[in-house]
Amino acid sequence: MKKFFVAVVLIVLFVAQTALAMTFQSPVKIGEIGFPAQAPYHGFIIDGATSNDGTPYREEVGDVTTYKIGTARFGELFCRYDFDADYLDVMDFGGANDFVLSHNASFKEIFRIDGDGLTLYALYHNYETTDLKILGQRGGKWFVFVDSKKLSEKYFGGNDGYKLDGSVIYDMPTCAGDTIIVTYRQWHWDGASDVQGEFRFTWDDAAQNFNVAQIVY
Repeated sequence: MKKFFVAVVLIVLFVAQTALAMTFQSPVKIGEIGFPAQAPYHGFIIDGATSNDGTPYREEVGDVTTYKIGTARFGELFCRYDFDADYLDVMDFGGANDFVLSHNASFKEIFRIDGDGLTLYALYHNYETTDLKILGQRGGKWFVFVDSKKLSEKYFGGNDGYKLDGSVIYDMPTCAGDTIIVTYRQWHWDGASDVQGEFRFTWDDAAQNFNVAQIVY
């Protein structure tokens, strides 16, 4: 009877731990924002926003609508933008009153990554270089969990730049259980290399953050 009771307790603990484990769903594209490289536009392209208070401008070239200044919302992610501000600091991302990331004007795809009680948003730029940011709320406050530029500084000596031969570039994230996986390559003038490794961001519920591990292929 005692062995049976112990077995039941262990099973209950295992089920409880399994139920509490974070599970991330595959990223889903929900929008786009930014200025396409070499575009002849007078503002930002904004697509997929659930709201946008900017004034639309119909471009003569490309049959495109752009926006100069305003705030766009993608789910719970807000972006405050100003086309006429400095190129390196024209967009702020985060909550409605909790902007935690300033970003440049580069064109970005926006993805939502749903977890158990945690929704993340990935901003991904890919044009002769890459830039990946993943942010979301932690304890009611917005936080940048993944910044590819910081990864490049720590693991590749900052070898990460526009049309920089041999520089590191990152693929879009994929998810496996409680882990977000980002593979990486090298950019070359004749094309990107094969995948050379990956970063694994595994959710730590106690820390409310990710543990980071690099795997070199």
